[in-house]
Amino acid sequence: MGRGLLRFDLPVAAEVAGLTGPATSIHRLVGRPPVESTATVIDTADHRLLSWGLELSRVAETGRWTLRAAGWEPLLNAERTMPQAEDDIPQEFAGLLVPFRRGGILGPSLEVASVRRRFTLTDESGRPFGDLTDERVRIGHHPGQLRAFRCVTLQTPDELEPDIRDAVVAAFAAAGGTRVKNLPTLATRLGLTSHADRGARLSARTPIEDFVSAHLQARWRGLLRADLAVRTTGRDDAELRAGVRLLRQELAALGPLLTADWLGSARRLLDAALADPRTLQNTERWLRILDLLADGVAEPPLLPHVAGRITGPVLAQEIEAVVRTMRDQCRTLDPYSDDVRWVQAHEVANRAWALSTLSCDVFGKPARRLRKRLTAIATALHRTVRPEPSSLARDLHDLTATEIFEAGRAYERAMLSVDYAREQFLREWPLLWDNLRARVIRPRVPHQRAPLTEAVVP
Repeated sequence: MGRGLLRFDLPVAAEVAGLTGPATSIHRLVGRPPVESTATVIDTADHRLLSWGLELSRVAETGRWTLRAAGWEPLLNAERTMPQAEDDIPQEFAGLLVPFRRGGILGPSLEVASVRRRFTLTDESGRPFGDLTDERVRIGHHPGQLRAFRCVTLQTPDELEPDIRDAVVAAFAAAGGTRVKNLPTLATRLGLTSHADRGARLSARTPIEDFVSAHLQARWRGLLRADLAVRTTGRDDAELRAGVRLLRQELAALGPLLTADWLGSARRLLDAALADPRTLQNTERWLRILDLLADGVAEPPLLPHVAGRITGPVLAQEIEAVVRTMRDQCRTLDPYSDDVRWVQAHEVANRAWALSTLSCDVFGKPARRLRKRLTAIATALHRTVRPEPSSLARDLHDLTATEIFEAGRAYERAMLSVDYAREQFLREWPLLWDNLRARVIRPRVPHQRAPLTEAVVP
């Protein structure tokens, strides 16, 4: 791609005057024959592909299929066209789109007709020094307001001089054009990229609904990328399972804010998925997990007394409560406490850590400092939890007496290491708590500017 690249959105009927002349160094535009095409965009009835910035289409003139996936690189190409024409969706495309359509039925959704005109830029001596592409697009079978749009791309081998570039931009601006860094996708123009967009920046004043929806959407996107990594590279589903475990941990952190029915269904679904030895993305349960996230993003499952509040005080209150619970559990532990109590302490420390991680977007540095202290506690408590006996069990059949003896010693060392870790944690707990308590974020209502009142003139 050339170094000099300018992109513009332009009114469909606009005439760009002043593009040629000494100011722009463009003496003439030499036109080439226009190229017309009509494509049918394939999607579900509720535009599940377009909402993630994916555009699957078939060109009527050639029968070839194109998949545009800007924003999903390098797992997917920004644009890829199958070399041969096929009546049905190519299997390679169909497989990649499974996690995005989530069982939805694909069919004709939009009809897009475009006329692309190309021009060669020439200087006063008639030498070509760049290209201009003017594309006008009309959309059919769409109930929205947008029916047509136009985009122009000007490209030169080298960067334009600042004064020449400014003159070109001014010429398009005079015609109502807007310079853009990247041309919007079809989905963006239709307002169907709610999932692909990053969304608004979170703060303590963000409504709690937006906070929960944003984090569920971020986890949804992460799981989709992990799914694509499996499909495109042939790797195992370890990364995908790690994402599911993280989702479960985050839901546990947000548990007191969420409705019991939704949270219970989510836990059962995630636990069953993690316990299933089959490749996760090949199970029907995987699509149900994605449906769960889609529902949670569209309508966050918040309890009635939480809904409508702002995020800062809600999160700070939850952080303070979970840290208090962790403190009460940890300071009553002793070397003879049963395994269940150590497991409970570890679980509540993990929940505090996850909640502090989720709060980083809201509280910034204070939350990161808190997370650092909680990481030390959660890590230390992790070593105090005895592993499941099944994870240490070995088949002693056909082992020699020496191998059986070594297996027994390994089991004993594993058990003793837990006892040593518990003793060490009890010795370190007072210092761990002293380092933590100064970092706990206290609930408070974000400062609100007082409304202006009219002065009373005596």
